[in-house]
Parts: sequence; C-alpha cells; structure tokens
Amino acid sequence: MKRVAMMSLITVAFVFGTPVQASPEMVAKGDKLHAEKCAACHKAPHDAKFYESRVGKKIQSKASLTTMVSSCANHFNIDWFDDDVAAVTEYLNTKYYKLK
Repeated sequence: MKRVAMMSLITVAFVFGTPVQASPEMVAKGDKLHAEKCAACHKAPHDAKFYESRVGKKIQSKASLTTMVSSCANHFNIDWFDDDVAAVTEYLNTKYYKLK
C-alpha cells in the first residue's frame, strides 16, 4: 500500500513538474476556446501589454496561469475538460506570458 502511494506521488510530481512543449494544435485550440468563451468578458482583444502587466502579480508561473484559467471557467460555468483548460493556458502562455 505504501509503495502504491509513493508511486502515485512520484507520478504526480513528474507530470506536474515536467514542462510540456505546447503543440501548434493545442495552442490553436486554446485560441479558439479563448475567442469563444473568454474574449467577450475580457472585452478582448486584449493587447500584449494587458497580459504582460499581470506577470509577477497573480500570474507567477504556468501553474498559477492554469489555476486562473480553471477558476475563471468554473466561475462562469464554462463546461471545459482539463485538456480545454490546458489548451487555453498554453495559448495565453505562448502568445502573452512566456512563462516556463
């Protein structure tokens, strides 16, 4: 039992601690989802200056960006799966934040 728990922790640490290169398809999907579900509320199009002003404040890492995207989706009852949240996160990061 302890071995299974330890392996689970190692797996989680590996998955969340390993940077993933965003594929062009994932970024394109995130762009589309952002345009459909986020842009209206954020009075988009936001320019790069808007997003860059948030780096180092609430958005300090890709993990905090993912949390922000997920929180926004939950708050507005947007029916996204984890891969949708990941796609929007990758889109925002690739286009604006450039976090590692």
